[in-house]
Amino acid sequence: MVTKFKSNIHFSCEIAELLQKEAVQIAIGGGVQAIGSREKAKNAARKIIGLLDSSQKEEIQRFINRDTCLMVFTGLYDRNIDGSKTAPPDELPSLKELETDLECIKLGASNQILLEMVNQFAFAYDIDNYGKIMRLVGNFKGGGVNKLSTEKAENVDKSSHSGIALSAHTEAPYHCISTVEAGHSPAPSSLILTARWNPLSEPTTVIPISSILNKLNFEEVLALSTRNFDFTRSETFTEGKGSGGQNVSILEVDKNGRIGMKYNSYRFTANDKAPEFVKKTLEKFNELIQEAYQDKIDLQPSVSIIINNTLALHCRDIIQDNRRLLVRLFGYRNDIDYISLQNDPPLVKG
Repeated sequence: MVTKFKSNIHFSCEIAELLQKEAVQIAIGGGVQAIGSREKAKNAARKIIGLLDSSQKEEIQRFINRDTCLMVFTGLYDRNIDGSKTAPPDELPSLKELETDLECIKLGASNQILLEMVNQFAFAYDIDNYGKIMRLVGNFKGGGVNKLSTEKAENVDKSSHSGIALSAHTEAPYHCISTVEAGHSPAPSSLILTARWNPLSEPTTVIPISSILNKLNFEEVLALSTRNFDFTRSETFTEGKGSGGQNVSILEVDKNGRIGMKYNSYRFTANDKAPEFVKKTLEKFNELIQEAYQDKIDLQPSVSIIINNTLALHCRDIIQDNRRLLVRLFGYRNDIDYISLQNDPPLVKG
């Protein structure tokens, strides 16, 4: 069952060292947010693909073709730039410190290169993460098992900067998945994650939607494709920007005729005008998510994953070790329609 949904590539030492070298060069030049980083990442990706064997290239093509919804890269270089071990600190530094940390910037650049290997590019929304491409995922606000010394209950929210458990979701915005609609660009095609530190190997869980949709009948699939659902605003949106939405669907057929999902189990509800059958289908859908096949990935500096954001949900349990820190980028397929606000680095209207 695992191989049905997942593509795997284990890098040789030669490739891992090349990826590290190219990522360091991008990092020194300012990282993913710097002008020209996309072109550098694209060139680095070409070099690495040229070193892959035929079976590895097939794995990448399976993901590009949407035959798999999860791409797992292992064997990445797991040392710091100076060759030292990637040991976790005694406590997590501040977000401000980490956003300028060269090791974090390097991991972001590595992720950018890996996205280019699957024909996608890293970008930012104007409404999210203050328009920055790289987002650091860690417990900065509180809500984990162990309280922060600065923790205030009113600051704990349902975002990747808190430590609470996050139930199954795809990434916002949720208006559309492959074309522009009512002035909104589509949801991310993918998200890519790696870890700076993950001392307790706390997993990221991936849930393929095919394992859920296979248990729904034709009418239930159609019910989830109707515009009878509302969603609330995401806390990752920049203050004063972004909003919730009304009368959207959960399932959608993209411009290539492929079905995809936009959903968040703690933000989506059936609206008041939804027929009873639609409401009951949503209840069944949520039950199936709880029962669905789950792939739990232990993210480390040596592991990076790309999740297809329209073919898989992801979630995580409450944070146990507050030093856990992930590095995340959003990716768009090269053929997707979106509203560009800036080409280099790519900034998209959300």
